[in-house]
Amino acid sequence: MIAARRSTWSFALDHAIARAAELGRPLLVFEPLRAGYRWASDRLHAFVLQGMADNARAFAAAGITYLPYVEPEPGAGRGLLAALARRACLVVTDEQPGFFLPHMVAAAGGKLDVRLEQVDGNGLLPLRATDRAYPTAAAFRRVLQRELPPHLLALPSAAPLDRIPRVLRDAEPRGLRAWRMATPPLLAAERTALAALPLDHTVAPSPLAGGASTAGEG
Repeated sequence: MIAARRSTWSFALDHAIARAAELGRPLLVFEPLRAGYRWASDRLHAFVLQGMADNARAFAAAGITYLPYVEPEPGAGRGLLAALARRACLVVTDEQPGFFLPHMVAAAGGKLDVRLEQVDGNGLLPLRATDRAYPTAAAFRRVLQRELPPHLLALPSAAPLDRIPRVLRDAEPRGLRAWRMATPPLLAAERTALAALPLDHTVAPSPLAGGASTAGEG
């Protein structure tokens, strides 16, 4: 989980569940939060962490193994995805064209010995619905009007964890001693936990919490 960081309405999660069921293997959800990204601050980290806490509860209730990893320093997570993929049949992730994510996924793909599949969940029109950039809005509108209608019927699942097959539950990751998963205080974005991370501590967390629970109340 690197873009659609949620347990509902996610094309990537739907695809991962379907592929795990097809292969008859347990599903393991890995959600990392790196250090050292541009503008890394208490505010941005806290917002993501609050969402991770919601995810931890949702996946635990469904019996799906969920690993929230927060880098304690830049580069500390190097090798973790490869270690997880060592016993995997397949790795599924989000396709997101912004920020550092394309570079990160490309680098990861070059190091994995198993198939890596990216799932586009960015908007109504898939990224690959067209293969070129349009010079004017009018030109793009013509393409949009022609290509968009069938995609309006393709929706991700609103409750993908409601009926999880037994075979998808209780994955048992191994070989992760070098990496410590996020603690409850860190997932709660407690001030002392954030203070231990290499962030810009002058940018305080927002008074509005992140996460699916808060979003659902809006």
